[in-house]
Amino acid sequence: MVVGPTSASMIVTATKGAITPDTMSDLFVRYGYRSANNGTYWSAFRAVADEFNIGYEETTDIQRALQLLESKRLVVASCGNGLFTTGGHFIVLTGIENGNIKIYDPYLYASKFETSTRRGKVSVSGNTVYCPISNFINYANAKGFFCYAYDGQVPTNDTKPVTTNTYTRYVKANGGLNVRNNPNGTRIGGLASGTKVTVSTTIGNWSQIVAPLNGWVCTDYLYSNNTVTTYANTYVNTRYTTGKYRVTASVLNVRYGAGTNYKAKTWRQLTANARSQNSRLGNYYTNGLRRGVITTVTKVIGEWGLTPSGYVNLRYCTKL
Repeated sequence: MVVGPTSASMIVTATKGAITPDTMSDLFVRYGYRSANNGTYWSAFRAVADEFNIGYEETTDIQRALQLLESKRLVVASCGNGLFTTGGHFIVLTGIENGNIKIYDPYLYASKFETSTRRGKVSVSGNTVYCPISNFINYANAKGFFCYAYDGQVPTNDTKPVTTNTYTRYVKANGGLNVRNNPNGTRIGGLASGTKVTVSTTIGNWSQIVAPLNGWVCTDYLYSNNTVTTYANTYVNTRYTTGKYRVTASVLNVRYGAGTNYKAKTWRQLTANARSQNSRLGNYYTNGLRRGVITTVTKVIGEWGLTPSGYVNLRYCTKL
C-alpha cells in the first residue's frame, strides 16, 4: 500500500474530483516525489496543492493543525512509530466530532488497533477511525501536517495530472540558500531569504530553478507565498533548547556552521553513531541525517542546533 499517494488522492478526490491512488502513485514516481527507501517526500504534498490549485498550509505544530482541522481543513498527517504505524505512515484527518478526530487510514485492517499498545485508544466505524484528541497527541507520533482548504463541495472530474511546468516559490532560509550545479553538487551561488524563484523540475528533495539563478536548491527551503508567512508566524517565537531530537525531514543536511551559507557535510564527516543510524534507516552513505535519526543538541543558535556531527536546522526535528 502506497499510503502517501493514497492520502494525496483522497485530498484531491474530495476537493477537485476523482483521481485514483494508482494514478497518483504513478505521478509521484514519474516526477520524483517517491524515494526507493523512504516512501513519499513531504514536498509531494506542496506540489499537489499547487498543481490542483488547493489552498494549503504546512506545519509541524500539532495545535495549529488541530485549529485548521476545526476550521474545516483536510489534513494529511505524517506519523512515526506509534498508534498508527511501526514505521513511517500518512493518514488523512477529516474533522473533529465530539472530541474525536475523524481519520481515514490508507492502511486500515480488521485487527490493527487490537494490539496491546493500541487497544482502547481509538474506535472504528466502517472505514472511519475515531481518535480522541488527547490520544492522538500522546500516541500518534505525528510530526508533519499538510493542510488543505475544503468548502464541502465535491466537483466532478475536475482533475489534471501533475506536470513539470514552471512555478513560483519563495526562499525561507536564515542566512540564505545555496544554489548548486547538481543535487548535492558544487555551490555556484546563493539566494537571500524571501527571494522569489522559478522552479522547473523537482527530483526527490531537490528542485531545479531557472530564475533568478540557474541551478539546484534544497526543496525544504522553498515555500509558496502563503506558507512563507505561515512559517514566519509559526517559528518567530519558537525557543529551541538543548537535548535530544529526532530528525523529521527525509534527509537533513549537517553543516559546518549555524546557517545555510555554511557547507553541508558528506557522510564521511558524520560521526560513527550517525552513520550507523543512517545504515539502520536505509543507507549508510547518506550525506546528512535520515528521518528517524536521534541526535543530541548541545548548543542552540536561533533555529540551529549543534550536534556531534555538526549544525542542523531544528525546524526539521522533534524534541524528545
